[in-house]
Amino acid sequence: MSNQGVYQISILVTGGSGFIGSHVVDKLIENDFDVKVFDIRRPCRKDVEFIRGNITSLKSLIAAMNNVEYVYHFAALSNINKVAETPLKAIDLNIMSTTKILEAARNSEVRRVLYASSYFVGSEKGHLYTTTKAVSEMLCKDYYNLYGLPFTILRYGTIYGPRSRDEDVVSLFIKSALSHQILTIYGDGNQSRNFIYVEDAAEGSIAALKDDAKNQTYIIEGKKQITISEVAEIVKKLIGNVKIEYKKERPQDFISKSVSIEKTKKELGWEPKIDFEEGIKKYIEWYKNSFLVVIK
Repeated sequence: MSNQGVYQISILVTGGSGFIGSHVVDKLIENDFDVKVFDIRRPCRKDVEFIRGNITSLKSLIAAMNNVEYVYHFAALSNINKVAETPLKAIDLNIMSTTKILEAARNSEVRRVLYASSYFVGSEKGHLYTTTKAVSEMLCKDYYNLYGLPFTILRYGTIYGPRSRDEDVVSLFIKSALSHQILTIYGDGNQSRNFIYVEDAAEGSIAALKDDAKNQTYIIEGKKQITISEVAEIVKKLIGNVKIEYKKERPQDFISKSVSIEKTKKELGWEPKIDFEEGIKKYIEWYKNSFLVVIK
């Protein structure tokens, strides 16, 4: 979706300095939108308006949404281990703050809120993290039903690529492999994920600005499931001289889940372009260039 012409649509991105949010900001700017980043830390790029603020502050959010037409809400506590360790903080940041985002948007007459959720919502094996996402999805729908505030829910698959938080399995494997450390797999390695390269995920996020996406839920993920063992073998193939070991399964790990992107393809005209191995290559090159890692 391009925003050509003299008039620029104004968009606020909460968590716009983070992993996914920063890539969405890049794509929005490429498409000529007027972008504001709302975050507790400054974004890497300098050509974007930055509003330092905390999503727990309704007053700050209302001020940030002045003359804003769309809001992408990415800011959240997303590390599942930290969510489990600090449940009250997780509920505050992932549920109460989402409510404040919606309330600020309602008071500021924002045209639509696009909420970053997870394709694990509704999975058989629940986790507090996915519970916070599911509740937030319900709140988006409640704010539409009660107050007429439109929403779009984006359920992302497992995103990997440049600027990641070094907490996901792909990042950890690449970091370990480049440091000549063992790649550790918990369980039999047959757990699978629909991995999606971050630039593809950002493109899907922009496609969701279409009017047809109003009050809809879309899956933004890769075309096929990849097992954890396959991830390790691909990293080993591309980097070389890597050992893989298996350890006892961790009970907190998400189980595999298969969902379809057909609705997203049909209604938004989007599908991922970068296959998994190509994405891993791109990520490795970025990592080496960014951290000056030398493979010996």
